Amino acid sequence: MKKAFLLLAALSLTGAASAATTINYATWDGTRQKADEALIAAFNKSHPDIVVKYNLVPWGVYWQKAAAMVAGGSTYDVMWMNLDNFPFYQSQGALAPIKLDTKTTAELPKVRTAPYQVDNQLYGVPLGPQPVTVYINRALFKERGVPIPTASWTFDQMVAAAKKLTFTKDGKQIYGINGADLQSDLEYGMSFYYGAGGTGLIKKTGNSYTASLDATFAKTSQKLLDLIYKDKVAPGPQAASQQGYQMFLAGQMGILVQGSWMVSTWDQNKDLDWAFAPFPSVDGKQPRPVVSAHALVIPTGSKNKEAAQTLITWMNTSPQANRLLAQDGLLPTLAENYKSQYLQALPGRNAQTVFAQLPNSVVINASLRNVKVLPEVLTVLSQKMNLAWTGNAKLPDAIKQATGEMDTLLKTAK
Repeated sequence: MKKAFLLLAALSLTGAASAATTINYATWDGTRQKADEALIAAFNKSHPDIVVKYNLVPWGVYWQKAAAMVAGGSTYDVMWMNLDNFPFYQSQGALAPIKLDTKTTAELPKVRTAPYQVDNQLYGVPLGPQPVTVYINRALFKERGVPIPTASWTFDQMVAAAKKLTFTKDGKQIYGINGADLQSDLEYGMSFYYGAGGTGLIKKTGNSYTASLDATFAKTSQKLLDLIYKDKVAPGPQAASQQGYQMFLAGQMGILVQGSWMVSTWDQNKDLDWAFAPFPSVDGKQPRPVVSAHALVIPTGSKNKEAAQTLITWMNTSPQANRLLAQDGLLPTLAENYKSQYLQALPGRNAQTVFAQLPNSVVINASLRNVKVLPEVLTVLSQKMNLAWTGNAKLPDAIKQATGEMDTLLKTAK
């Protein structure tokens, strides 16, 4: 009798295990791999009926995989999405609507959920804000006698600091600031463009869209290009054997304009004395750095939509998930509610400046969710601006070419 009972119990447990739903979670962001794996482990423990598998996919390969969503053949149930690509995938019917209860909807910041709403349907739930920030190497600032930036820091003062921070040490070239990745049509460079009064690189008039690479864009682009070719305080694409963040990590760069998500990367160099700095003002205007509103989406081809939605809701609104991210120095979805944990995780790093800039930040491409050809338009813009950044075209010519090709593509947008 006892053996029969044990056998029935074992069969019951086997049946329960087999009944668990397995969902695949995909992301391209390796900087938060440890944090994501910790989140998933916590979710799996609290939701024994759902097993989540983590998939880290390189950026280029990621979008090849994502293209399978259009055909309904995606192998993933929850995927990261950005606003550059969202209009295309949503317009192709590749994303399933996400239905949240009233409480969850009220908790989520509307400034980041609104861009993922189409025809009163929500297709993506944004992760925590991911703002462009300024990092400084305090040891280099001290060595070169450069004052630590304050809230009144200006672009001109940043350039002056970068000049003092550009020198040779022990046979190695130290640069004042990154430059190749400050291309003015991309998120880091666009943070200066918006701060200079920019209103967007694509404008809508009636039902038509046109390129808007105006005088503000041209002036800002020139300022950023000058960092490489005139001021010579930043490595150009052809001069750098490493990316800007790699040079900063190695202690060979004084100022780095990058994303707030890089915090875990700096831990790889225990000798790096880094801190956040305020974003500099441009032409006397209030800084308006960019926030990348990445979201979690559910491909239409997912066969586990209910479980996928459970994971998305938990990762964005559960106290456990928000607390785990904040304690890792990452901004959770409900960032303001976990500000104290975030600051405690980064003592002495001037992390309060990240929160100070959030109210004036710009959610990149938030108003363009109906432009189905947006990925192609942004690709053309990037290609033409890259010609100027690599020294293969004059800036006015690159802007003129980009405007023409962008307008040709935008004629098909409604």
